[in-house]
Amino acid sequence: MNFIRKNIFTLALITSLMGILPTTLTAATTVRAALDIGSGATKLRVAEVDLETNKIVNILESKSFTTPYQEKLSKSPEGVFDNEAMDIGMNSLKESIEIAKKHGAEKVIAVATAAFRKAKNSEAFIQRIYDQTGIVVNVIDQGLEGELAFKAVQSQFGVQPSNLIVWDIGGGSLQLTTADHKGDLIIYRGNEASTPFKNFVIAEIQDKEINHINTPNPLNVKEIMQANAHAQRLAQKVDLVIKEKINAPQTIIVGVGNIFGYQLTSMFDNQKHFTRDGLVGAVANLAGKSDHDVGGGDFANVYVTNAALILGFMEGLDINHMQITDINPADGAFFYAPFWEKQMMANCCKVSNRSVCKCEE
Repeated sequence: MNFIRKNIFTLALITSLMGILPTTLTAATTVRAALDIGSGATKLRVAEVDLETNKIVNILESKSFTTPYQEKLSKSPEGVFDNEAMDIGMNSLKESIEIAKKHGAEKVIAVATAAFRKAKNSEAFIQRIYDQTGIVVNVIDQGLEGELAFKAVQSQFGVQPSNLIVWDIGGGSLQLTTADHKGDLIIYRGNEASTPFKNFVIAEIQDKEINHINTPNPLNVKEIMQANAHAQRLAQKVDLVIKEKINAPQTIIVGVGNIFGYQLTSMFDNQKHFTRDGLVGAVANLAGKSDHDVGGGDFANVYVTNAALILGFMEGLDINHMQITDINPADGAFFYAPFWEKQMMANCCKVSNRSVCKCEE
């Protein structure tokens, strides 16, 4: 009897400990770290990923660093990143590596988007990044940027690709991505995203000099209406097939990236969905608000114009309801094989004689 009691106690103890001990990775599961070097922020994601199912098992760390690449680039007569932007960016990458190492990531890869596609000194900066950190930066075009975000959302939501539209707004570009009935992706590529839209408002609506004025705030009601009207005009450039799909009852529209995942979520009390009518009221309440009034911080200067940009597109495309999820191209990069195949990366760098790998769709 004592033997039985002892073994029951031992079994209970083991069962209890199993609940608090860290899980063991399976043969198909590994820890990876991916960086989305966006035009206004660098986002780090460290996660346990299952390479058989192409799903994220557990997010170990998610961190965002303000990196003003597009802001600095838009004010450069030479079309280059200045030393301040590059130093800020380099520090964010070095800190990201330390975080990734702490979690035992096997490798850190990075994707860079709009600002790196435009800057004339991006290749030299990427070489410097590789020399100082060992990170190979993959400069991706808008097609691959849209694909990575789309596949990450599709995996999370589990819906038919043809019933999904993913809307990603960054500092320098925006994409609306969907799939046709055959599964082929259709991607709208826009270039007037957060920073260019803010600069348009300052230069064209407020008639101010963007090299001297960094924020349009506070905007009055008339200026917000003019910004909204400009966004509606931009929305008319979206592909007809995407416009038609928006009106289909089975279509799910999901906003991704920092502007949706952080700003819009905070505007709607951390809810993961919002309506156009709700955004109309929220934007109206932003009239007359200064950077301090909207919470301050690194992105206060685009807070009002971001909201006007989204509302204008929703009105221009007749979008009534959207969902939000915290996804960026780094999530899709976890499962994009060319980024992780060591031989492929080595060959890429060898051919170009530098650590710059430009990846296109």
